[in-house]
Amino acid sequence: MAPLLDQNFDRTEGAYVHNAISPQAMSCPIQNVINALNPPPKYVQLGVNVTGNPSIAQYDRGTIFGLKTIRFQKGIWSVKAAADFLRENFPCSRMIVNIRSDVENQFKSMNATFANPDSGDKNIGNVQKMTAFLVDIADELGDERAKLVDMNEWTEDVNILNDVITWLGFRDCKYHAVVHENANGYDRDNVTRPDIGNNCHYPS
Repeated sequence: MAPLLDQNFDRTEGAYVHNAISPQAMSCPIQNVINALNPPPKYVQLGVNVTGNPSIAQYDRGTIFGLKTIRFQKGIWSVKAAADFLRENFPCSRMIVNIRSDVENQFKSMNATFANPDSGDKNIGNVQKMTAFLVDIADELGDERAKLVDMNEWTEDVNILNDVITWLGFRDCKYHAVVHENANGYDRDNVTRPDIGNNCHYPS
């Protein structure tokens, strides 16, 4: 697919005949995939034209879409190519790049969770390279587009996450504690309140 999408000229003969695909042609489809994976609640989806329920357009008016990926650093691309992909396809987005500086414990965790003897992650050197790749991605994107955070630090200091909230543009928002997701595997933290304040808002 990549060579086809990179064809910025009209091909009139040979295999895969098609006209030039302009830069950022895939941006909207890729972003629509993200939107499809982050739909409104069911009552909104079913409640269009029902009195008292907002339409999907009304509900999404102030929505900020986001996603988490744990495979980005496993590609065959260079740091610059990966950063250029993000700039081109998500031009209005900001990236939170999360690393775990304690690579040794990350290595142990990955092997305990994903027990695949054929996994390339079985080599701690590969984990170190993936971590370095993410650090370089954040540096390549720059401070306006990327925020590098260290799991070993923010799990012990909630103020690091509060700095991230401010960097994203939210105002009057403050976490009081760190919620432990995936406790004991994939359990939810039903004890810690993820409250960020009643006045938390994104400037309109």
